[in-house]
Amino acid sequence: MTSPRPVLRTRLCDLLGIDYPILQSGMGGVAGPDLAAEVSRAGGLGIVAAVRLTADQVRQAIREIRQRTDRPFGVNLLIPPEMRPPVPAERISDQTVQAVHAALNPIRKDLGLPAVSARPAPPPDLIPEAFQVILDERVPVFSVGLGNPGPEMVAECHRRGMKVIAMVTTVEDARAVEATGLDAVVVQGGEAGGHRSTFEKPPSAEIGAVGAIALIPEVVDAVRIPVIAAGGIADGRGLVAALALGASGILMGTRFIATRESLALEMYKKSLLENSANATTLTDAFSGRYARLLRNDFSRRYAKSGAPVLPFLWQASAAKDIYDRAAAEGNPDYFPMYAGQSVGLIHNLPGAAEVIEAVVREARQLLLERLPQTVRLA
Repeated sequence: MTSPRPVLRTRLCDLLGIDYPILQSGMGGVAGPDLAAEVSRAGGLGIVAAVRLTADQVRQAIREIRQRTDRPFGVNLLIPPEMRPPVPAERISDQTVQAVHAALNPIRKDLGLPAVSARPAPPPDLIPEAFQVILDERVPVFSVGLGNPGPEMVAECHRRGMKVIAMVTTVEDARAVEATGLDAVVVQGGEAGGHRSTFEKPPSAEIGAVGAIALIPEVVDAVRIPVIAAGGIADGRGLVAALALGASGILMGTRFIATRESLALEMYKKSLLENSANATTLTDAFSGRYARLLRNDFSRRYAKSGAPVLPFLWQASAAKDIYDRAAAEGNPDYFPMYAGQSVGLIHNLPGAAEVIEAVVREARQLLLERLPQTVRLA
């Protein structure tokens, strides 16, 4: 039987040194060394999440991956402007803090938690040290979200033989990151789960939420570097569609959350299996940045309250006691479960390598068998 590799090999594969043009998203709290290493071993590019990790934790994660595989892998950092450095406490008024707690305290009461009025703990300034570790370890691929790495960051990586990719949600941002000299751009359609990868937080969730089928070809036409499609992709059909739109590969997040190697809580994985595309919502209530998650009682109650939200990660810090209690009790109603609209395509909990194999197998069958029989040119 003919090997599927020549059928699915793209410019992106040659650039990153991988067998298949399939990347796994570096999702905070989900994408640990086990998941990243398994994806890379299977021929894709596994990416470990470094957001909110200390320098020592980042180094440990990198070395754990290298103990498991000698294949290329990536490390992802979220670098929004408000985290370089984090927004200082003096820029957040006491009135805003109290308005946030006024929305959270009824939830705390229902969960048996005490009311809170104190300021949340400020987010730590971890990005500079984490990035230095990534450089020191010469990670094969540096992955960026929620910000523009800029030419200096990119040059530092290139001097060490590293590749750089960044995620964007608009054609304008795609052009901006291309100008830094990076190697490839991830185009995040509005269907994607997780945080909207805008440089600055937009005034509404609608900005930067263009669907992948419209956004991908627009970016492909606007830049010269390889484009990686993200958003609503969970199987081989999505890979073939992305290639048809001009992308050189895909990045999947939600599909890899629902795998054995993912660090997601069991209730989180179970919720993915039980929901469909219309179960997700875009909200900034969980972290302070707009993100697509499974709609639950927390998102509904916070929206109904009309309360403001704190800056990125300050908001997550304010509600941390709620998330921790929900996690401990296995309560999905009050825990952030990031998920894209591909959730309705996910019906099992395989290993990450099985996901890669299934996507490759289905894409190969589509390209070599089903599409030629379906489409006939006169």
